[in-house]
Amino acid sequence: MEDKDKLPEKVDGRKNNGGHSTKGRAGRPPKITERKLRAIAMDAIKKEFKGEAKMWQEIAKKAKEGSIPHFNHLLNYCYGKPKEYKEVDVKQTVNIPIASFIEDDIIDITPNPEELNE
Repeated sequence: MEDKDKLPEKVDGRKNNGGHSTKGRAGRPPKITERKLRAIAMDAIKKEFKGEAKMWQEIAKKAKEGSIPHFNHLLNYCYGKPKEYKEVDVKQTVNIPIASFIEDDIIDITPNPEELNE
């Protein structure tokens, strides 16, 4: 086979041009990762606050002192996050000319020769 018969190789100068794979990185993290993070968080809570109840008491103290983020966190955890409602206004006025084919009103659109000469 001659060199002329061969297809040219790709001459793309970019390194490792094969797209970006999201394999293994997309979607929900594995349950084991969530369990490890929860265990680490619980250990930190026990170490710093001596239990969950003490932690929530501390958050409540901060909220009472006027800390809005602590207050919001406390309310969201106790009562749930409020649902967001969006007001949608769909009122539109449509101005459509009505053509009547039943009546005999005919509009003459032929040009008037007298108006053209002016």
